[in-house]
Amino acid sequence: MKLLAAAFFTLLTFNSYAQDDKSPTVFKHESSLSTVKTGGNAVSESYNFATDNEYKPGSREYRFYANYTLSYADDPEVEGIDSEETARNWQVGTQLTQDLAKKLGGVLGLNYEGNEYAGYEQRENIDAGLKYEFVNTDKLKSTIDVGYRYTTEERVIADDEGREVFYFSKGNILLKVEQKLNPSVSYKVMAQYLPNFTESEDYQINFEPSLTVKMTDILSLRVAYKAQYDNQLNPGVTEYLDHTTTTAFVAKFSE
Repeated sequence: MKLLAAAFFTLLTFNSYAQDDKSPTVFKHESSLSTVKTGGNAVSESYNFATDNEYKPGSREYRFYANYTLSYADDPEVEGIDSEETARNWQVGTQLTQDLAKKLGGVLGLNYEGNEYAGYEQRENIDAGLKYEFVNTDKLKSTIDVGYRYTTEERVIADDEGREVFYFSKGNILLKVEQKLNPSVSYKVMAQYLPNFTESEDYQINFEPSLTVKMTDILSLRVAYKAQYDNQLNPGVTEYLDHTTTTAFVAKFSE
């Protein structure tokens, strides 16, 4: 932990590759919202909200992101029973990226996530690593992050020894590709591999492709599929793969 704190301080003070003070400040904002409600033979409600914000004055980029998913369902043939919660997960995080060279950056991040249905109340993830930019054009962007992650996990059910809090040293490999197919249509693909150095069998794989159709300068429609695979289940959990398909309105702008 002291090493991560030192790395954080170094990135904050590092300025050997700083751009000219007159470089334009860029702010990017993207938020999406989707709701689905059904009635009749099947009664359910589902809500999903996500936001991603980036601010880059010069050679240093600050990022804040969050998402929240909530679902309810009930049986209309059973009277007197309220809707039952079937899914609830959330994530909130910050990230700092400092340019070190033309295509290379240092990355520090902190995020919190929760998903009781996956067996954990909360995870605290501290990240430190490097980001390499393969391509950065108006039509195609591709990056890879490689780094170290320290995770503190609070589980819903204690293990056989009565422990509820666990600490893991992990790797973090994150690949992102974004391409504009034409002025109105674009796609993104995110793939992440989290090897666990503390418990080698407890690795995770996350994958998310999405397709976005631009409707106006600000508003778009997006279809996304998000898959999260955990190779070692927490107590009380039966499924290795969690997956979500969303169709959402997206508001996006930059200045």
